[in-house]
Formats: sequence, structure tokens, C-alpha cells
Amino acid sequence: MKAFSLVLTSLTIVISGIAHGAEIDLNHIQRLGPVNQLAVVPLSKSAHADALRANLVANLIDQSSDKKPETVQVFNQQLTWQTASSKAQGEGWLAYQLPVSTQRFTQGTLTVKGLDNPQVYLNGQLVKSANEVSLDLLNGDYNIVILADGQQQDTPFSLDWQGKSDIDELDFSEQKTQRVSAEQLFDAQVISDLTLSPNGKYLLQSTIEYQPSQGDTPIQVTELHKVSDNSVVYRWQDNRPSSAVWSSDSQQLAFVVNKQIQLLNMADLVIEVVATDIENVSGLHWYGDSLLFNWQNPFKADEKATSKRFRALEDRWSYWRDNTQLYQLDVASGFIRQLTDNKISTDFVDSNLDKNTLLLTRSPVDYAEPAHGLTQLIELNLKDLTETMIGEYRSFSGALYADDGMYITAGPRFMDGVGIQDKSIEVNDYDGQLYWRDDKGNVSALSKDFDPAIGSMTKLENDDVVLTVTEGDRSPLYLFDKSKSRFSKIDTGIDMVTNFSVAVEQSTPTIVFAGTSATVPQKAYKMALNASRKELLFDSQKLSYANTRLGEIQDFDFTNKLGQNIDGRVYLPADFDANKKYPALVYYYGGTSPVGRHFTGRWPFNLWAAEGYVVYVLQPNGATGYGQAFSGRHVNAWGKYSADDIIEGTKAFLNAHSFVDPKRVGNMGASYGGFMTMYLATKTDIFAASMSHAGISNLSSYWGHGWWGYGYSGVASRGSFPWNNPELYVEQSPLYHADKITTPLLLIHGNADTNVPVGESHYMYTALKLLGKEVELVEFNGQNHHINSRQARFDWWNTTMAWFDLKLKDQPEWWNSLYPETK
Repeated sequence: MKAFSLVLTSLTIVISGIAHGAEIDLNHIQRLGPVNQLAVVPLSKSAHADALRANLVANLIDQSSDKKPETVQVFNQQLTWQTASSKAQGEGWLAYQLPVSTQRFTQGTLTVKGLDNPQVYLNGQLVKSANEVSLDLLNGDYNIVILADGQQQDTPFSLDWQGKSDIDELDFSEQKTQRVSAEQLFDAQVISDLTLSPNGKYLLQSTIEYQPSQGDTPIQVTELHKVSDNSVVYRWQDNRPSSAVWSSDSQQLAFVVNKQIQLLNMADLVIEVVATDIENVSGLHWYGDSLLFNWQNPFKADEKATSKRFRALEDRWSYWRDNTQLYQLDVASGFIRQLTDNKISTDFVDSNLDKNTLLLTRSPVDYAEPAHGLTQLIELNLKDLTETMIGEYRSFSGALYADDGMYITAGPRFMDGVGIQDKSIEVNDYDGQLYWRDDKGNVSALSKDFDPAIGSMTKLENDDVVLTVTEGDRSPLYLFDKSKSRFSKIDTGIDMVTNFSVAVEQSTPTIVFAGTSATVPQKAYKMALNASRKELLFDSQKLSYANTRLGEIQDFDFTNKLGQNIDGRVYLPADFDANKKYPALVYYYGGTSPVGRHFTGRWPFNLWAAEGYVVYVLQPNGATGYGQAFSGRHVNAWGKYSADDIIEGTKAFLNAHSFVDPKRVGNMGASYGGFMTMYLATKTDIFAASMSHAGISNLSSYWGHGWWGYGYSGVASRGSFPWNNPELYVEQSPLYHADKITTPLLLIHGNADTNVPVGESHYMYTALKLLGKEVELVEFNGQNHHINSRQARFDWWNTTMAWFDLKLKDQPEWWNSLYPETK
């Protein structure tokens, strides 16, 4: 089992008040050593003392992670973990370990007596080398390890805990498992990419993980596996391949690395460089014996320029002036030719070797109709490089060649609304649909009566396609059988499939996939596409969560006042007691996508439950994956339906769960969900505290200033503008109703947010300050719309939960330690 460490994210603050100290019972502490056979140079005196001790602690934690005494082999000396109350025999270095649990943010001082040069580690992370060590512990379970050069002759060993006040208590009793931690959820190794060879014999697998010592720098590894026994036949780490793609005969793997296009020949595992000095190349695709690729020409701004004239709304995008075109590499000769040359970037979509053609897309500037963007689908003849325009579309997503036509994914309005189920209802352009276009140009809707929203597609040799879909709050895989025109779910047993690959050339294709469920960490499997028996390839639970306990999850749906079923789920605390009264958190999005059943991510529901909250997640009207009528209620609503569902759902949730304290319920959301949080604060007082991350307070300013504001509003506010529908832009903007807000509100925003500019939180902060309302604004420096870097993510999570501990648990200590009045 891997050891995960806690990064202390707050400074210890000296506060007034008397705290009583207590010597810790030695029976709670385990000792290893003395290790007298190695006492040549004391641990602390080594030339590489810090690295030596850090490695020692990491290995000790790995060997003692289940908290049971074990025999440890140190060179030729066998040692056993035993209680510290037993007499230590001999001289040499020692290690002590102590389990610690907290039920709230806890501060205090750990005092070590009777040891020479003690060094204190918390979950494998060095805190300090000292006899007195200040600790700030978040609500959770920990393992303290102390290393020392040896024992003092005149002072017996003891550990003493002195809390800063009488509330700062620790539990030192041994536990067989630990509650999940933020570090586990962020750091654990997961699969980031899977690519099967067409014949199903080889799998290219990439993983990513983090370690405290590496900070924000991930550890990424790409391995080539033999599928038959999952053995590794090749491995990259320092120079990992990108844009990897298999040849149709599975004999060569092409990829980009070090400004080169390289080939790995499977016959002898020898790498051949076929193109060099080619920077900004991506998107490799085999075409017969040649390779197609995108080559970007980055725009070089005039460094001396003092101004910029915008060419279009898209010019606010930092990358819009870059130009990418398509090239072809003849592998045998190394000759490269340019296939497209256009002022507009060209994107490769698919190829047809038999017809000698490629499918391409371009996106010219065109605001004539919502969503104020246009996609051109173009066929390129490789014989003479002539281009044929297939069509110009407003809601196009992708296309794939088939034997007698092509598949297309697009919104319901594609081709004058051929995919709309009911012409009398509003539809959501983000509700993906599957279409068929025959060789004569006739288009038919394949998924009109299929409620899940279509995502990506992979075509098999027989022209069937494997589809990623959004189905309620799950993301399964479906197979579309072309001959029967039928959708069937692939039995993966996983709620959220995040990566998959299919051996497209097999008569009975093999599929590999990775994903999570709401309370199950990432696993990866292989199986035959037409079977249900799976073979496990990767198990994050075994690697990183073997001794972790989670709370249960329960479905909780309710029928709203319109008679519609509103999907939801409830996470219970890890040590749930139905006789207790718990605070609760309500989470939602509302911005046209459901909140998926991911195990972890930016919104760690399992962590909140581990910290003692009941968590209710619901999917209000407007979300895709529940049918066109349901998702269509997102359009020109901006909270009207969603707010009603959230308020009604929260009341139903409270009525159905007597162990939740109705006076201690908080709510939060991000982006559109942050908008929903501010909007809800103008509509209800059922929440005791609220948090809006990157929320929209003024629809007009987001529409006009956010990088994608005009485009998103072209869907969410289709046909409505500030000049023709001021009621929508004013009445649905929380800013214009700030005087109605009574709920304490925390506003969090990255000050480098390009999607929802940070001003959206500032508008609301200004309004509430002038109105004398309770509001906090926390900016995260240099962070964009999503807070993704490791330490910033922990700080963000801590800020959010410290706020709710302050308001829902009446525990101000954590918040005050993060944001003291003196700073």
C-alpha cells in the first residue's frame, strides 16, 4: 500500500486560553528498535540526514500501514514493532509510531521526551526536527512517526499532547482503517490514457500520480503492455510519447517525442526516427503507409506593441491567432508535404483510404445565428488536394466515415432540427445526438428516441460504433448496431467510464476501459465487447485505498411539483450513526450537465462525508442525459426551473432524513452552479451558509466578457440578448436582487479566470458589503476557472470546508487559522 502524506496548509496561530496537557499512554505507541547494528553514524549526523530519514520513514510506513506489529528486516537484523511500554534493549536509532484521529480542526503541541534528536513526521511528511512540534490537524486520521538517534540515559521516553484549548483533543486509539484524505484523492495513481492495438495484442497505458516531495509536478509513466498477460514490454517516463497511434497491422506505433516523430517496431522493439526538428506537431493518424498530422504555426505577437486591435470575439482566446494545418509524412522516404493551406485553422476528422479522401473541419467567424459559431465539414481529395464542402453546421461535434456513408454527432437542431423529438418543446444544443448521412447526402436521426446524450464515437470494422454517453448521472458505453439500428449498453459495471479503447480490427473486438463509481476508486478492465466477463488490469483501490473506509451512498430521488422525477444521491459519513444529528451540504451544477458519479475530482463528496457531513447531490431540470424535454428546460431559464428543483429537493431530502439538522444545511456550486448558489440566495433562506465558486452574478457582463460567454449564452439564452430580452438578463441576474440575500455567502474565484472573469464575484461582493450583508471573498492567485494544481487544490478545499465548519458546526478555529483578522 502506498503511503500518503498530509501537507500542512495553515500556520499555527497562538490563541489565548488554557489548554491542559496529557501524557500519551505508551500502550498506544509502537516502537521499532533500537537498531544497534547500524549505529556507526547517528541518523541526524549523516551527510545526507534528511534524505536518509525521509526514505526510512517512507519504508516504515509502507511496512506498518495496517497498524499491526510486524517483523522488519534491516540489513541482517530482524526487528519487531512492539508497544513503547516494553523496555528498549541496546543502543542505536529508534522509530516510534502513533495513530491519531481528530473529529474537528485541532491545534496543539506534541512534546517528545527521552530521545536524542527526534524528528516528527505526519503521514510520512516531515513536520519538524525538535522536541516540541506544533501541529495543525484537519478533521481526519493520521499516523505520526518519530525517528531518533537513540535514547537519553537519564530521561524516560514519553509523548505529551497539549491542545491550544480544551477543544483540541486527539484520539490515540488504534484503528484498522482510516477515513479517506484529500492527499489520497489527489495523489493516487490513476490511468490517464489507454490505446489498444487494432489486433488487440498490445495496450499502451499512461498513468499519473503525485508525491508531496514533487509538489505540483506529476509523475507520469507510459507503458506498453502485452494484453495476454498484462506484462510490460516497453516503458517511458522522462520522455513520454504523445499523439501515439497504431498502424492498421499493429506492427508499428507512431508517436511524437523530443520534436521528433518516432516509430516503435513491435517485431524487435527498436525505435526509428522518421521526422525530426518538428515542433508543435500533434494528432498523428496512420493513412496507409504514411502518417497524417497537425502542424501548428504559433502566432508571434509584437513584443513592442502597446495595443491590440481585436479581429473578432474569438480574439480574446490566447490561442486563436495560432494557425494549424494538415501535413502528410511518407514514412519510407521521410518526405513531408502540406495538404491544406488556409487562413483558418484546419482540423483532421477522419480518413477513407479506399476513396483516397479525408474529412476536415474549419470554424470561420460567423455570428449570424446562435450559438454564434459555425463549423464547415470538408472532404479533401488526396489525389489532387481539391476540397468539397459537405456542409456548414451550427451544432456539429464529429464525423466518421463508414462503408456507404458517415456517422455524425451534433445537437438536436442539426440539419434544420431533424434530431428533435418534439417540435413543440425547446431543445438544448448540448444534448448530443447521433446521425447517419448516406452517400447521397440524405441525413437521418439515429438517436431521436434515445435519451442519453451522445459524446464521442469509435467505429468498428463492421461499421458498428462504440459510443460514450451521458445517461443520468452516469457515463457508460453503448454499442450502436448499424444493421439493426439498435443501441445496447456495454456491461462494464462502472458508473463513470473515463477512458476506453477498442481493438477495431478483431472480429470479436476486445475493449479495455477505466473508470470509477461513486464510492469505488478507479479500476481498469479488459473484456470481449459482446461479453460481460471482465479481467482486472488495474486497481487503484488496492494500490492506494486498501485500508480506507468510506461512508455509504444511497439514491434519493423525488418527484417535483411538475410531476418530474429529479435524480439524486446521498453520501453518509464514514462512521455514520443514525441517532446523531448531522450538518449537510447540498451540491448541484445546473449548467446543462449532470453531476457525475466520479469517485474523486474537483468536488470530493467522499471527503466531505469523511469530515462529518451528509452530502446531497441532485440533478435539477436542464441537465443532459435525461431526455430532450428535460435538458431543454435549461434554455432561456437561467435558474427558473433549477432553483425550484433545488429548493424543493432540499426540503424533500430534509423530510426524508431525520438525522440531518435542518438548521445546519449549506449549499455550493461552481461556474453555472456558482451562479445558482447566488441566485438561490435571492430566493430562499433554507440554507445556513453558501459558497459560490467562479459564479456568474450578472448575465450581461458574463455574456459580453467571458471567453466563451457569448457562445454559451447562445445556448443558455438562445435568441435572447440584453436589448431584446432585458427582463431575462436583469431578473435572472443575482446582482440585481442582492438586497434579498440573508444567507452568509463565501465567494471563491481564481483571479486568472478567463471563462467567468473574477469581476463576477466582485460585483456581488461590492453589493453585499454596501448592503451590510455577511460575505467573504477569497481569490486564488494565478488560478483559472478550474483550480488544478496540487497545493492550490488543497488550499481551495480547505477554504471551502473551513467556511462550512465555521457556519454549520460553530467551529471557527480552522477558518481563523487560514484567514486571521491580522492578515
